[in-house]
Amino acid sequence: MSTSSIVNTLGAGSGIDVKSLAQSLVDAEKTPRKERIEAQIAKSEAKITGYSAVKYALSELKNAFGKLNDASDFSSIKASNTQPGAFGVTASTSAEAGNYSIAVTQTALAQRTASSSFAARDTTLNGGVAFQLNLTIGTESKDPIDVTTTTPAGMVSAINGAKLGVTAQLINTGNGHQIVLTGDTGVANTFSMTTTGTNPTTPVTDITFSQSLQTATDASFTVNGLPVTRSTNTVNDVIDGVTLELFAKTAVDAANEPLAARLDLNRDTAGIKDNIQGLVTAYNDFEETLKILGDRASEVEEFGGVLAGESLLQSVRNQVRAMITNNSSTPGTTIKAARDVGLSIDRFGKLTLDETKLDNALQNNFGEVSTMFSAGTNNQSIYSPAPAGLAGGAINSIEKMLLSTGLIDTQSKSATTQIAKYQDEMSALEERMEKLMTRYMNQFSVMESIVGNSNSMRTSLKGTFESMMKSYGN
Repeated sequence: MSTSSIVNTLGAGSGIDVKSLAQSLVDAEKTPRKERIEAQIAKSEAKITGYSAVKYALSELKNAFGKLNDASDFSSIKASNTQPGAFGVTASTSAEAGNYSIAVTQTALAQRTASSSFAARDTTLNGGVAFQLNLTIGTESKDPIDVTTTTPAGMVSAINGAKLGVTAQLINTGNGHQIVLTGDTGVANTFSMTTTGTNPTTPVTDITFSQSLQTATDASFTVNGLPVTRSTNTVNDVIDGVTLELFAKTAVDAANEPLAARLDLNRDTAGIKDNIQGLVTAYNDFEETLKILGDRASEVEEFGGVLAGESLLQSVRNQVRAMITNNSSTPGTTIKAARDVGLSIDRFGKLTLDETKLDNALQNNFGEVSTMFSAGTNNQSIYSPAPAGLAGGAINSIEKMLLSTGLIDTQSKSATTQIAKYQDEMSALEERMEKLMTRYMNQFSVMESIVGNSNSMRTSLKGTFESMMKSYGN
């Protein structure tokens, strides 16, 4: 409100807007101070956001190093065979690279035997009197199976409920119902089933299991020409770290002789290269994050320039660069550091990968590459005094940087403390301005009363308000 309008209002001698008048004077004093405090709070909040961005970028970098931290990260084996219809292959990290010749001449089969035929699934058997089923697998006699629901369906439930190594299914053939018994694969699991009626020596005459549907056989195959037999089609004890799943016989030649399939176990260097490329990406994302945070001219919303001038950025950058450029704590004769597998930082601060150099290192010095990164260990504790390799050392360093007592969190906590201080200043300002408002309201109410009773004071008041407004204007 201008000086003339205040005085003119007072000069009217009635209806002065005392509240508006007082508020204008309070705002003139309060606004610049409030804006200064709000700017300081916003700056501190932006710094906290920036510190969080640094921690996130470091966490992503730690995750990238984590994929190169264990010897098992370099042990992946890719398996392939020329007759996938005959057998499948699964290779674990303990498998060794190599080539094998495998011929499958017989898969393992389970015995299947059918019962006599029954008119219906609920046909009453043995005159409705409970009976027992006697199962023998190989040379072992199992505990008798009690059948109290004396129907074909009741028998199936009793057999499956006993869980003795044989399963039962009730099949409607169209000419009656039959129970099909199936054992486990392998000759050793050949079985027989008999019945015992009320008299232990008397079988149940209307139940037999004598129709052979399939004979139990062992799996027969050769590995590099050596004959092998197993009772199951899942074979995990012939080639170290490799599980074979036999499906069918391998192909045969014109003379009906088996044609061996070729099994190749090769190191999965593609996965290793992907993980190293992932490290490059994480490092460059980290570097870009620091660049944005420290660039006052950055236009990136919320983050751009919020940590400009902070020594923390250069400190963190230097530590991370050392993780890449320093020698590994477990160097080899040829592969001593990341640079020896094609990793280097260019003049722009970006991490680059020479793929040709990496391929050569993996081809000619695979073991040293693994040891340089992982120290040849798995799941090594951060508390272990033993050398942790390049990746393990980097992870340990990053974890220290991310600690609540580390430099980043210390700076973030300091900014939080500053915000609390500024908020206290804001509260104190609000309290002072409320008191000032009350004082002005009281003063102007008295002035209005005086003006209303004596216009002779108009000139004097005009001078007073002109002085006050000039004072706040300055």
